[in-house]
Amino acid sequence: MNLKRLIVIGLFFTVNLLNAQSDFRPGYIIDNSGDTIYGEIDYRGDLMMGNACRVKLDKTVYEYSPYDITGFRFTGSRYYISKDIKGKKAFVEYLIKGKLNVYYLRDNIGDHYFLEKDDLEFKEIPFTEGIRYAGNSQRFYASTKHMGLLSYYMKDAPQFQRRIFNIKKPNHSNLINLAEDYHNAVCKGENCIIYEKPSPFISLSLEPFWGLIKYSGYNQAYQELGCNLYIGIPMANEKLHFKTGILYNKIPEEEGDLFVLKIPVQIQYLYQAYRIEPKVSFGVNIFMERLNEYSNVFNTLSLNAGINFRINKSISLSSGFNSDYTPLMIVLMDEDNKFGIISYAINLGLWIEL
Repeated sequence: MNLKRLIVIGLFFTVNLLNAQSDFRPGYIIDNSGDTIYGEIDYRGDLMMGNACRVKLDKTVYEYSPYDITGFRFTGSRYYISKDIKGKKAFVEYLIKGKLNVYYLRDNIGDHYFLEKDDLEFKEIPFTEGIRYAGNSQRFYASTKHMGLLSYYMKDAPQFQRRIFNIKKPNHSNLINLAEDYHNAVCKGENCIIYEKPSPFISLSLEPFWGLIKYSGYNQAYQELGCNLYIGIPMANEKLHFKTGILYNKIPEEEGDLFVLKIPVQIQYLYQAYRIEPKVSFGVNIFMERLNEYSNVFNTLSLNAGINFRINKSISLSSGFNSDYTPLMIVLMDEDNKFGIISYAINLGLWIEL
């Protein structure tokens, strides 16, 4: 019972800690009078950034709405400005500034992109997609109105028409590249400003490691070797990763060596802010055991935590504490199975961003 309470309290604390986690980075705000004020701005997800700007000035944190300030920017990175959208102000991200400006906003409905030009109004790029039903059949559809708007805003460069009609769905990459090339074609000698290069759709990281694992019922710890693979989608959330990989250890038994393979299937949160980066992950571990002719496959509930110490942009030293427990579903379905710890381990390794 004490262990159950400890796990519940730990999970509650972890969830609340992650929700409250701040990531202040150097930047500045522009107030409504046009003055620039330097400080540290809370770097959050796209959904939150559109509604509020939290800035730390002289160790005090202030929160501004799109009505309070003109805009804000992270030093050398993302730039947001206040715009009126359907009668309500929001912070839109300035993707590229040039002959044709492109902006981005994420809200509860989804992603939105906007165009602006000196002689034309600030306007959203229309796009919808979904499934349509016709009788007993269904089919996927995607609108094409965005092609017409892009063509109109770039009518002075007809050589881009074919390229516009190849854009099946607007996104960061194709809009920034298109606007940059359009600017260079019609404004030769004048540079446009790309405030942030589009993030890759998928990020990959490897974590080879060595560690020690202790199983319940065994008196000693055993060596564990492995390599974790982390898959992220930076445009969605650069701090969340899908975690998998393969881990190996061997337990000497009277009948021979018990070989154990472990495959994690988990979600990880990595707090990327400074040189020291905390991380937590949860999910399941799939165990595969083999002893001579005997083999077994089962899964566990897994809770893990650790710290990465960043050496440079792509390499960090990593450490972790990993634990496995009886799955709650098995405990609920079978009274003979009690909730308890199955194993715990510590490991050291390298985090390598590919």
